[in-house]
Amino acid sequence: MSTRSGSTGSALRRALGSLFTRQEGQAALEFLLLIPTYVIFLLITVDFGVLMYEYVSVNNAAREGARYGATNCGSGSCAETAVRTRTIERSGGILSAANSGEITVGWIDVTTNGTGSNRNRGDSVIVRINHAYSFLFAPVGPTVPVFACADMRLERNDNAGSLPTTTAC
Repeated sequence: MSTRSGSTGSALRRALGSLFTRQEGQAALEFLLLIPTYVIFLLITVDFGVLMYEYVSVNNAAREGARYGATNCGSGSCAETAVRTRTIERSGGILSAANSGEITVGWIDVTTNGTGSNRNRGDSVIVRINHAYSFLFAPVGPTVPVFACADMRLERNDNAGSLPTTTAC
């Protein structure tokens, strides 16, 4: 009788042991553990891609606005609002009239011709943009400043009455 109960106990141990050593669900469990990390990494990658797009668009808009002011806005006289509007138009939808306060436009007298005017050929047009980027997938998260500054020289004398002054980039 002792041999019979020993064989029953070893069979039970074998059945329970195989139950706990089976590996059929291991891959599914590993996948479930790794998928949140993969999704978070993917969302962070997309967010940084959009951040880089905004950085390039804002820098391009600053250059376009400064170039527009340097050529005297096409008419020989230029106004700060015309340069700001051109900058917003060239921003790829990143900047708008609602956040036009992020854009600073000014002129600098860099020529030493003794006139003290910032409207002469060779003087600088400065366009500064200080835009705040909010992450898409972290709505409560911090914002990242996207800063751009462009400095262009006037190609001819500007006939505008007075132009706002600013500091260099």
